[in-house]
Amino acid sequence: MSTATLLGAMASVGFAAPAQAQPGSANARGVVVDLSAEVLDVAVISAGAVIGTATAPAGGGTDTSTLLAISVPGAVGVSASGTVAEVTATRAPGVSSALSRVNGLSLDVLGVDVLDAAEASASVSCPLVGPQTADTTLVDLELFGSAVTLVANGPAVNASAAVTVAGLAGATLNASLTRTEVTTALGATAAAVRATLTLSGTILGEPVTIPVGTVIVAEATCERPSIPAPPTAATIVPDEGPQSGGHTVTITGTGFVPGGTTVTFDGAPATNVVVAPNGTSLTAVTPPGAVGPASVAVTTPGGTAAPLAYTYLADGSDAVITNLTPTTGPTSGGTTVTITGTGFTGATQVTFDGVPGTNFTVNPAGTTITVVTPPNTAGPATVELVFPAGEVTAPTFTYEAVPPALDTLSPGQGRTAGGTTVTVGGSGFAPGQTTVSICGRTIPTNEVTVAADGRSLSFRTPACRAGDTTVTVTTAGGVSNGLTFRYVGQILPVTGDSLGTPLTFGAMLTVLGAFLLLFSRRRKHNSALK
Repeated sequence: MSTATLLGAMASVGFAAPAQAQPGSANARGVVVDLSAEVLDVAVISAGAVIGTATAPAGGGTDTSTLLAISVPGAVGVSASGTVAEVTATRAPGVSSALSRVNGLSLDVLGVDVLDAAEASASVSCPLVGPQTADTTLVDLELFGSAVTLVANGPAVNASAAVTVAGLAGATLNASLTRTEVTTALGATAAAVRATLTLSGTILGEPVTIPVGTVIVAEATCERPSIPAPPTAATIVPDEGPQSGGHTVTITGTGFVPGGTTVTFDGAPATNVVVAPNGTSLTAVTPPGAVGPASVAVTTPGGTAAPLAYTYLADGSDAVITNLTPTTGPTSGGTTVTITGTGFTGATQVTFDGVPGTNFTVNPAGTTITVVTPPNTAGPATVELVFPAGEVTAPTFTYEAVPPALDTLSPGQGRTAGGTTVTVGGSGFAPGQTTVSICGRTIPTNEVTVAADGRSLSFRTPACRAGDTTVTVTTAGGVSNGLTFRYVGQILPVTGDSLGTPLTFGAMLTVLGAFLLLFSRRRKHNSALK
């Protein structure tokens, strides 16, 4: 079958299913010469050649050839010259395409210059998604030495020239030129020039018309990839991200189509979807979404994969802060701060210059946060609301250096030998910044344990003489008020019976023994001090 017949069949009945339906096939040819004619059983014209051909590889990829000289070796009555600059055919999962380009073509038949073209090209593209395309170009086309204009898919351009053929009186060579750019739902074909030649004249007084054949210059065809099987989606990494979107995720699976795959998050389309050439992975940028779980769907022309799970995390993008009160507090921390506004749902903590506050709470409506300031150095501190996927800056809180205040000592007395663990209640205590003075001695910061809320501390008493002494606490804010701590030689246990019931003789002996033991230790202690 000639190329012309093949093209006509494709245009009239549509493309046959390709050998490999997914992806579609593609072909390109530079110059096709298929000419033959006999007069009185003598061959006067005989030429067959395909100069430059490319076929998309069955397994995918590109076939190409360049800079091929145009000639018709062994031809009878036909000669040709010029260059096939390029023929290329590509087969990919999402598209098939082809290109043919010819330069400086000259075709002579029976000694007559039939066809000349400075440049002729044909290109086609058959994507799985979107319309097929077919395009041609022609520069300086001449037929029998005269310039002609050939319109794509328009009427043929016809011309004739007298030739000399033995046995054919009044011989005339006839040429009919067409230009083809055809697309269908299944494929596309383009041919810059298709020349159909015939001979006419009389033989033994009878008029005759002899078909000679066709010459095609720059031809390209492609078939659309068939609808693939539905894709599958296996993993999405990472599987959580900020509610404001803009997060790049990678999805793995099968059957993803380059240029033909969409990704949605609860129905909202992702952006920048890029499919790997092998169709087994893609990257996409998440759209904004509501905090909580979202269903991720990957869709191709073959269908939609089973959804994957993704979680939108609060990032504070919809948080609006209207007030923070109070705006100042002691360096020791312990100030209850209230932050008001909207969009606080999902916040996990509040930090002051990076240090988390304590007793953090958010009301159900997401309009109020309360938090207790942690100890910090004097001066302004940056306040930030922390969300799982972001932070929002609140108005500044200023730490002021104020002296600590003491409320309670527990216990209020201890042995002269020291070693009693005392808990001091009050306010304005700062971890790492607090010392305790007792009995004229200073307990250093590394021996003072301060509670996180700055409202209590503990220390162990040093040895001291019996009697009352004053306990004070010092921080960067200054020195506190004093509380009295009593040193005693020995602390006797007091029972319920001793408060209202006369002592028995045995109990009296026990008390006397304890007194004598205490007196003996006191004498030894005094001797040691001397």
